[in-house]
Amino acid sequence: MPVNGTQNHANALDARGIGKRFGGFWAVQDINLTVRPGERRAILGPNGAGKTSLFNVLTGDLTASAGTVRLFGQDVTREPIHKRIRRGLRRSYQHAHLFEGLTVRETLFLAVAGVQGSWAQVWPLKGSDKRLAEADRLAEVAGLTSFSERAVSELSHGQRRQLEIGIALAENPRVLLLDEPAAGLSPAERPKLSALLMALPQEVTVVLIEHDMEIALQTSESVSVLYNGRMLAEGTPDAIMQNEDVHQVYLGGGYAQ
Repeated sequence: MPVNGTQNHANALDARGIGKRFGGFWAVQDINLTVRPGERRAILGPNGAGKTSLFNVLTGDLTASAGTVRLFGQDVTREPIHKRIRRGLRRSYQHAHLFEGLTVRETLFLAVAGVQGSWAQVWPLKGSDKRLAEADRLAEVAGLTSFSERAVSELSHGQRRQLEIGIALAENPRVLLLDEPAAGLSPAERPKLSALLMALPQEVTVVLIEHDMEIALQTSESVSVLYNGRMLAEGTPDAIMQNEDVHQVYLGGGYAQ
């Protein structure tokens, strides 16, 4: 049903003319990005291409220097992070700070409580608490059910990334932005992450920044490539793999089939 007057056919995410300036330097400039509801979109580019700056403008971590951001038709360009969260936008961070002494279950419980704005009387955990049931569901979605009672400090790097995705999924977000979920993963851990990303609920729109070309192309149906703060190319994974400009600036001409 419509949300705050938004029509059902509105794009999940619609950014127009986005620019972010730091002093005299434009990290991103004149970026247009349209993502449909339920779409899986990857944002690729070499280091310094402006991917994280664009992400931070979309999520509200940074204020846009130019352009507009709409979430399901609603202009959120000047809205703070917490208001975008209430509209259903969530994100993960490339370098997340987790509470090492908490268990996986406790961490997910607090994520649910935080999104609901129900921090009061959250401890101790009670088996009848609906937030705890939601934490258990998130652990299952993230593939961490068997690790629910394990301390965060005991998790592998890959399991931490899974936990971060579980946190971002608290209270059924409508749009999920993932900042390099495969960063630092071993070759053995990457297939599990790919499977997790592909198993995310179809109704959740997913946009991810990723350096791992294989994961990005495998888990996305559309790809945007940034270069020097501007949009270089957009298309299907197959089209991007065949794009000569992408080969030259991002792949060094070495990913041709």
